[in-house]
This record gives sequence, C-alpha cells and structure tokens, in this order.
Amino acid sequence: MRAAQRILDEDPVTPLAVRVVGPDSPSIGPAELRRLFLGRSLSRARRERLATARRVLVLSGQHVIGLAAFDRCDDELRVCELAVEPTLCFSAQDILRQLLDALELACLAGGARRVVLLPAAVVAASTLERLGYETVAEGCAGGWLEKRFA
Repeated sequence: MRAAQRILDEDPVTPLAVRVVGPDSPSIGPAELRRLFLGRSLSRARRERLATARRVLVLSGQHVIGLAAFDRCDDELRVCELAVEPTLCFSAQDILRQLLDALELACLAGGARRVVLLPAAVVAASTLERLGYETVAEGCAGGWLEKRFA
C-alpha cells in the first residue's frame, strides 16, 4: 500500500492544457499524427489541411492527445478534423469536451454564430448530440453537425 501511494505521490496526474495555434506555428510531427489518427487514413490532403488550418490542441504534458483543425468562414467556425487519443488518466469524452469548449469559446470570441463539424470531424454523433450539437441533413449536399449561438 505504501509503495503504491509513493508512486502516486511521485507521478501526479499532469493536468490537461489547451492551446489554440495558427497555421504559422510548428506542425505536429508524423508520429503524433499517426497516433492521433490511428485506424484512419493520413492522406496528403489531410496532412496539408492539418498543416494549414488553425488548430486547437489538448496536451497532457508534452504529448498531444487531442486535436481539432478549423477555419473561419463568414459567421461560422468549420471544424474539418477532430482526433482524440484516450490515456490512462483522461477518457476520449474528457478530451473531446476540452476541444469543443475551446472551439465554442473561439467561435464566440471571434463573433461567429455557430460551430460546424464537417463529416471528417464527426467521431460519434450521439456523443456530440448530448453536448448540444444538432444533425443537419441537406440531401445531396450531405450532412454535418452544428451548434448555434444566439
């Protein structure tokens, strides 16, 4: 019991840090991208989109465990990529919540009126709907999730 407590005391849980970075900031390394997008294709188009878009990063220590890439278009923030990597200390839901809170804050601070999650960014529609996002289906234009602000 004392050994376990000593380990906990020596290695406290690193709190999550959230950063919003622009396209001029250093890009995320290939190893981290592969880890974040595990099981999903990392095409050249996706890598270029990630390199040129504004990004919200969720970090645990020096490790990126959450990423959202977005652009501002008229009165909306369009999220084109979303990736999370659960850890022993933080669930996917915890990380996703941090990403969405930062995106919503950026949306409001920039004077936009809605956050739009494009299909490539949708990880689980039911989880997102519980967080206030609504599904929009536009026939041949496809669908997305969005959250509107007054």
